[in-house]
Amino acid sequence: MEIKNLNGLNPYANQKVQQEATAKAAETSRQTAQKAAGESNDVVQLSGDGKLLAAAMSSAKDAPDVRAAKVRELKEQVKNGTYKPDIEKAARNLIRDDLDQIL
Repeated sequence: MEIKNLNGLNPYANQKVQQEATAKAAETSRQTAQKAAGESNDVVQLSGDGKLLAAAMSSAKDAPDVRAAKVRELKEQVKNGTYKPDIEKAARNLIRDDLDQIL
């Protein structure tokens, strides 16, 4: 037995598949046209915290990495033998740094 005209068995399903393919092609071509025209629907808004963070990052980038005057002063003190570090402050800072890493 030979079966012919398989498309006629479920014309609704075939029509639906064809409509979906046409809609997908239309959407793809619309997106391509938008990209070519430079249009965009994307919008970005920063929160207050985001704006504050951006300002802080900008300030940090503009600041020098090394405080040259402070370095020069400390080098001079070390050279002259007058440098007296605050040992307790250094110890507190070391402990604080370790605790920050743990927590």
